[in-house]
Amino acid sequence: MKTRRIALAALAVAGATALASAAAGAPVAAKQRISIVVDGEAGTFVLSPLSAGSLVRDTGKVTDCCYGLKRITRNGQSINVNDPLSTFTGVRGRLVVRFRIEWVDAGNGYTVGNATWKVLRGTGAYAQLAGGGRSGHVWTPRGYVGVRAEGYVGP
Repeated sequence: MKTRRIALAALAVAGATALASAAAGAPVAAKQRISIVVDGEAGTFVLSPLSAGSLVRDTGKVTDCCYGLKRITRNGQSINVNDPLSTFTGVRGRLVVRFRIEWVDAGNGYTVGNATWKVLRGTGAYAQLAGGGRSGHVWTPRGYVGVRAEGYVGP
C-alpha cells in the first residue's frame, strides 16, 4: 500500500511538472522594435521595423490634434508640456498615438522636445497593437521640422 501511495505521489508531481513546463513553454508574442520618422513640413511619416516581427515598412500622412498645454519649471528651466493625439494613416492601416512632449527653448528660435508615446488604437496591420516608447521633436525658426519616435509594439 505504501508503495502505491509513493507511486501515485510521484505521478502527481510528474504531471504537475509537465503542466508547468507546457505553460512556461507556450509561445509569447514578442514585442517588435519600430521607428516612426515624421517630416513635419510635408506632414508625412515612415514607419520602419528595427527588429523582426509582423510589422513591415509603411508610409503615409500624419495629422495631429487635441493639444493640451501646461507650463512647468524644472530646475529653473521653463518647460511647455503638451499631449497631442497623432494619427498615422498609411498603406497598411491607421495608427493612433498619444505623445507627451516636454518642449524647451534651445535659443535662436530653436525648440526641442523630449517625449514619451503610447499606442491608443489602430486598424489594419495596427489593429490590436499595444506599446510605446520615446521620441525627439524639433522646431526651427522656419517651422516644425519633425519627429523620430522609437519603441516597442506588439499584440
